Amino acid sequence: MSKSARVLFLVIALVVAAMVSYVVYQKTARQTTAVTEKAAEQKLIQIVVVERELGRGAVIAEPDVRMVAYLEKTAPTGHFTDLTKAVGRVVVQPLKVTEPVLESALAPTDLKKGGMAAVITPMKRAMAVKVDDVIGVAGFLLPDHYVDVLVALEQPGEKKEQISKTVLENIKVLAVGIQTQETNDKEAKKVTVATLEVTLEEGEKLALAVNQGRIQLALRGYPDTDQILTKGVTVPTLLKSYATASDEPVKVSAAEAKPAAPVKPRKVTRQRVIEVMNGNKVNRITMDSN
Repeated sequence: MSKSARVLFLVIALVVAAMVSYVVYQKTARQTTAVTEKAAEQKLIQIVVVERELGRGAVIAEPDVRMVAYLEKTAPTGHFTDLTKAVGRVVVQPLKVTEPVLESALAPTDLKKGGMAAVITPMKRAMAVKVDDVIGVAGFLLPDHYVDVLVALEQPGEKKEQISKTVLENIKVLAVGIQTQETNDKEAKKVTVATLEVTLEEGEKLALAVNQGRIQLALRGYPDTDQILTKGVTVPTLLKSYATASDEPVKVSAAEAKPAAPVKPRKVTRQRVIEVMNGNKVNRITMDSN
């Protein structure tokens, strides 16, 4: 092999080696970039979670919380990364075990004392009313339920007529007895006091209703927030319910009533009477005339 051929072969080998090295370098660089980006997406941070269940009005103490690892990308909004910033805050929304402590579940930083006063909505008041099994919806009334308040009393005036009327609607229950949050125990419990959250005006109505008559709480469904206006029910109105004019009971069919057939107009015909006298006999002949 000549010298020039060997030189050419060496140059070609160097070029091929350079191209292979470039391809390998680019592939390695892309893999490194992908790994770096993936690692950035899966970056872990330490956030504050609840160590034991905390109810509304509780003040967070250091043993109540701990730090756990969370993906930074999926960490909930309002989380805490510093344990000391969560300690001493007042809980306004119940927190379950291992649930992240969020700013939205805590009272403002200037509120340092816990208890019922910490969970009352601004411009509202907590008012307790005495209840029994009937008033308290047979023991199934729980905190965070909503109720309507009905009162039965005697109307002022000469007649002294009894009336039942809904006086408050969509009132939040803050506590039932000493229970301030709903628990997993769904059994009916006997209580003597229910604490309702009311405005000042609603509180005045509730106080008067309790003083003047007997109140009843009507439990509302969670999605039902509509206000319904009523006239109230008196004894005469009550007795007219499902009334009938007949002395006998009347069964009302649930099926839709069929529309009555149209009444055809009745044809009126005029009649003429002709008397025919034959001696002492009188014959009357009736004839129709249009």
